[in-house]
Amino acid sequence: MKTRFLSWVLTGLALLIVITGLFPLYWIVVAALRPYGTLYTTKVMLIPIDATLDAFRWLLFESKFFIWLKNSLIVYMVTLFTCMITIVPASYTLSRFKFSGKNSLLSSYFVLSQIMTGMSVMGLIALYTLLLKLKLINSLIILGLIYAASLVPYISWYLKAYFDSLPKDFDEAALMDGASFFQNLRYVVIPMAKPGIAVAITLITVSAWSEWTLASILLGSENFTLAVGLVSLQARWETPWNRFAAMSILYAIPVITVFVLAQRYLKAGLTLGGIKG
Repeated sequence: MKTRFLSWVLTGLALLIVITGLFPLYWIVVAALRPYGTLYTTKVMLIPIDATLDAFRWLLFESKFFIWLKNSLIVYMVTLFTCMITIVPASYTLSRFKFSGKNSLLSSYFVLSQIMTGMSVMGLIALYTLLLKLKLINSLIILGLIYAASLVPYISWYLKAYFDSLPKDFDEAALMDGASFFQNLRYVVIPMAKPGIAVAITLITVSAWSEWTLASILLGSENFTLAVGLVSLQARWETPWNRFAAMSILYAIPVITVFVLAQRYLKAGLTLGGIKG
């Protein structure tokens, strides 16, 4: 009897946690479906009877959503491509080979990852001044390269730990059979490291897609990304919350898509990557 009661209590707590976690997402959907100016009325509607798609219609046909989406995709692809062509070979080299200065390089990677993730206001001013002098302001390509530079040390540190957890027998055998470094990397190491690489891609996606501070400083209005465009919907005196909520939903779809595609690898990647970390 006591065991059954405890089971009911734990089940109830689990349901409460799930409902609490999902309710904000549900409320965003409700807000997106409410007519303009009716979200904060005296009558709270958990199921809106006046639901309308006006916010989505405005977003898709009247706003700059697709321009912002194109800009975000450019920045994201530059970031992802630059990160992957540098992180994978660098992490593998740090994991498998011994060379002079390796420990110092790993330490500098760690320091750089902390500096880049916690860039101060002075650092932002210095970066902006440098790019202004070089006439590189308002460039989507440059923004993507800056994102990549900030992510490479941190992701390389993680992926190096993941490569450490993989057996060396297969890639050593490939090298002994005459495979080049990049052939070994492409045909032996990368297939074994798919879970770790999937985690790396997910981390890159979340960081590059959601970054707002640098994008808002370095880009002009014609080159706004989705993150900056979303915030620009907030007016000083009045915010169209239905449009804001509708764009929030569409804004999240690419990241959710990456999570869904990488889901089969994520658990193994996070677990094995943390063993040696």
